[in-house]
Amino acid sequence: MARLPGHIRKLVPAEREVILAHLLRLDPLSRFMRFGGVVSDGALARHATRLVSGEASAIGYFVDGELRAVAELHPLGTRLGKPAAAEAAFSVERPFQGKGIGSALMRHLVLLAQNRGIEELQVVFLPNNGPMRNLAVHHAAELQLDDEETVGRMRAPRATFFSRAREFIGDIFAVLSSASALQGRMLPPHLRGN
Repeated sequence: MARLPGHIRKLVPAEREVILAHLLRLDPLSRFMRFGGVVSDGALARHATRLVSGEASAIGYFVDGELRAVAELHPLGTRLGKPAAAEAAFSVERPFQGKGIGSALMRHLVLLAQNRGIEELQVVFLPNNGPMRNLAVHHAAELQLDDEETVGRMRAPRATFFSRAREFIGDIFAVLSSASALQGRMLPPHLRGN
């Protein structure tokens, strides 16, 4: 597998505007496929707010300091006798699609899921969304089809000392990277070093 030119890290609440800018850059088809229909810019703003202020977790893929893809983990309500579950969702800007970014983000989401006691990870997508189908199949999801959507379900492994340590180290990197990026955005352009 070729090395991706960017880096992946957890997104922090202070990056709401960065997430929104990414969502607004999605072309109409990518936006439609991500949200399963047409969504307004206002709906994207509300989604970005929910993503950083609720129980959801998000992982971002950055290239040259710009957020180009996001993977979201949304815990689902607990149901008696059912495994703890969460839904995974992905958005990748058009120039970065088909390069293995979704699969790399999925590996990070599985780590988050296992460290949160989530046993079943679900992806819900439109039946004609080939890239999401491929991602689900690649990660051994069992697919359930109906007329309006496809649901892929996969098992997450149990948390270990090493999975928790990996996430902790990743959290430190996310905070430091986010703080550095914020500082860079606050500097006047002639002082940014670009």
